[in-house]
Amino acid sequence: MLRRLSTVILSAWLAVAVHFPAQSQSDGLGLSLQAQRLYQMGELVPAAMTWQKAAKAFEAQGDRLGKTTSLINQSQVLQDLGLYPRACITLLQAFNLEDSQCNTAQVEQLIQLKQPAQITLVEGIGLRSLGIILQKKGMLTQAQKIMQLSVVGTRNTSESGATLLALGNIHQALGNQIRDRWNYEYITEIIDRQDPNNALKPYLTALKTYSQVAREPHTQLLTQTQAQLNHLSLLIELETWWQQQTQRRIQSWQRLDQEASVEMAEKFSAALSAELADKTTKLITEIGANLPQLPATHQGIYAQINYAQSLTRLQQINMVESILQKALQQSQLIKDRRGESYALGYLGQNYGLQGKLNQAIALTNQALALAEAQNVHNDAREVSYLWQSQLGLLLEQSGRREEAIAAYTSAFNTLQSLRTDLNTNNQVVQFNFRQEVKPVYLRLANLLLSDHRQASLTKSITVSNTANTTDQNNLELARRVIESLQLAELDNFFQDPCSPTADLAITIDDLDPQAAVIYPIVLSDRLEVILSMAGQPLKLFTTNVSSKEVDRTLDALYDSLYNQSINNSAVNIFSTTPLNPREVIENTQALLPNLQEIYRWLIKPIESELSSNQIETLVFIPSGKLQNVPMAALYDGKQYLLEKHSVVLAPSLQLLNTQSKPRNKLKVLAAGLSQQVEIQGEIFPALNNVPEELKQIETIFPRSRQLLDREFTAEKIKQQLQADFPIIHLATHGVFSSDPQQTFLVTGDRNVIDLDAFSTLLNSSNTKPELIVLSACDTATGDERAVLGLAGVAVRSGSSTVASLWSVEDSSTSKLMSQFYRQLSNPATKKVDALQQAQLFLIESLRANPPLSELKQLPPHPYYWAAYVLVGNWQ
Repeated sequence: MLRRLSTVILSAWLAVAVHFPAQSQSDGLGLSLQAQRLYQMGELVPAAMTWQKAAKAFEAQGDRLGKTTSLINQSQVLQDLGLYPRACITLLQAFNLEDSQCNTAQVEQLIQLKQPAQITLVEGIGLRSLGIILQKKGMLTQAQKIMQLSVVGTRNTSESGATLLALGNIHQALGNQIRDRWNYEYITEIIDRQDPNNALKPYLTALKTYSQVAREPHTQLLTQTQAQLNHLSLLIELETWWQQQTQRRIQSWQRLDQEASVEMAEKFSAALSAELADKTTKLITEIGANLPQLPATHQGIYAQINYAQSLTRLQQINMVESILQKALQQSQLIKDRRGESYALGYLGQNYGLQGKLNQAIALTNQALALAEAQNVHNDAREVSYLWQSQLGLLLEQSGRREEAIAAYTSAFNTLQSLRTDLNTNNQVVQFNFRQEVKPVYLRLANLLLSDHRQASLTKSITVSNTANTTDQNNLELARRVIESLQLAELDNFFQDPCSPTADLAITIDDLDPQAAVIYPIVLSDRLEVILSMAGQPLKLFTTNVSSKEVDRTLDALYDSLYNQSINNSAVNIFSTTPLNPREVIENTQALLPNLQEIYRWLIKPIESELSSNQIETLVFIPSGKLQNVPMAALYDGKQYLLEKHSVVLAPSLQLLNTQSKPRNKLKVLAAGLSQQVEIQGEIFPALNNVPEELKQIETIFPRSRQLLDREFTAEKIKQQLQADFPIIHLATHGVFSSDPQQTFLVTGDRNVIDLDAFSTLLNSSNTKPELIVLSACDTATGDERAVLGLAGVAVRSGSSTVASLWSVEDSSTSKLMSQFYRQLSNPATKKVDALQQAQLFLIESLRANPPLSELKQLPPHPYYWAAYVLVGNWQ
């Protein structure tokens, strides 16, 4: 919530910063002054409507400046309400752009039209507001250009500091974008080099700009304080992020007895923390001196609440209560109901942290009542869910479980209603929103699963978008909550709704009687598995293992298998020529116990159910780090899971395209890159077996079409898709990442196709392909959410997708793909069975002819065959 408050207060100067000229006639001026008073009182919807009336009045009076100023202020209020598309359109109207759509082309048109030397102060303020909106829409390049024009228009005025502050926020967003592209190896390298300056490098411009605001000669105290608050918030976030990254590596190095590396990481962490602590202490002193001087306005109140939240994150809770009490008194004085709700709610949080649960519950209930009263006239759902969630946590801590379930369910329902709006309106807030609300889903699921046999609890609970909820037990509700969490995760990844009309009531009964769906849910004190089979009630299996132990095992698996920064990981060992038998044996012996442990958690408890119900296919719906586990390689001590069941991943049952087409006379659009290429400084090695791979496909499916090397371009793909190929095979380098812009495929003309462009390509054909095979691609290393990029291809295209979790040796890929298509040529073979048979072919080949004679007695290493996963419809 801290960044949401930052967004509000840092954009709130506008309504009080613009003054109308004395010559403005009374109707427009009177309305504008009335709107300004409403805004200062936190009455946002009436303020927006009144400024709209003022704009029309000024237009009728022929006052162009008055109209422009009113539209700019109206846009600001629309931003505060979260209505960013409307706010953007209103601003473009203020700049006289016809048919305003708020797209890249129109923004670029505005940039070309505005000559820096001719930008007025009012236009500079309007451009600043537009830049803020573009930042929230994720259009950071355009936002930066617009804000630089605003800097020119507001230079040497009292608005200069506010513009620099907004520019600093854009620099911070750009810094986030850069940091999100860092892979595991690069972060490790920064730690290895003991380089705190490089650790902060993406944010140096933002930090410098925030500091510059205070030095501007005409900067208002409120603006200066807002810059200091953002500066402080960024420092806290950087400290937290780097502590997490460093601790993750320390755990790996401790496990591998690399004491020198552990000592080096601890030294780096201490140096960075000391540097950030000095800056943090200075800012706290400066903000503490400024706050008492701020006026009792909407903006001043939010500044105090923001500061209290930063102090809470710094665990300085003894300083928080007095600040929030003052904010509460001021909000009551000026009748700012939303500010009053925030102050009460965070006071409740503060009391909860002190263990004063009864007072905390009472304050949170008051905050919630105020927020819900606001929902009558304004949209305060984003406030309501905070207090519903907080109330659930406090009630749970008090042992009032039934009331806690009801509170969490209210929060869940509010979040479900917010999903589409947040993804459409504000991408920056939306990402932080996901980080904050994921615990809401998990806490509700936790309580429902704890009491899953108590059907009486569901009688007072209604989960939105579900049918006959009161007839369901808590276990079914928990399943639907987890499905909703998966949808929210994908929405967040794409920053728009994947499937706003998804039917949460869909089950395996509607899909495949020979398949079972497995929902693994990692909770703080245990791991739960919900098993769903056709014609059977849901079943719950509990393993008493903490989330910390699960994380340790999953991290150890990752380190042993495909962490490129660990020297003896499988991907490094098997990419070395010649193979070292000792290293392979040691790696296998380290890897198998982890795969066996995960098997014990997920599969062992349900083995008898799978056997008695003759289940053939296992559909995993994992989240978090479990998304990066090669489920087919789970090991029971004798066999891999793949040797007993076919395995598929699904982001959610609700997003599966269940319409399979007849497989007679299949044809494949097969494109590939065999040559070495360099993209943005990164070298992608040659894939020498790709020509043979494409040739094999054409042999199996003679009606196929090949695009090799220079013929493989986005335009050629688009042209060929008009021939309605049911299968697209792309044998090229690619990376799946938690950043959609860093999820891409390399083409033969030395360009890349990102996820959005790929989705556009697929949608350009008359018939969407049923299957997309991405050969030679891999997921971004160390990226917990990278598989969302892989799942995203399936979701966005409405197709099933075959891809790999890590980059596999070229010849193994070629062999597997050849076998996969041979199996798929049988119209009766399911896609998942074709992949299973191809992987089993590799396993048997490795058993018969291991790469080293010393490996004869060991199970075939998962490196060669387990990377490949099928995501989506498996039939």
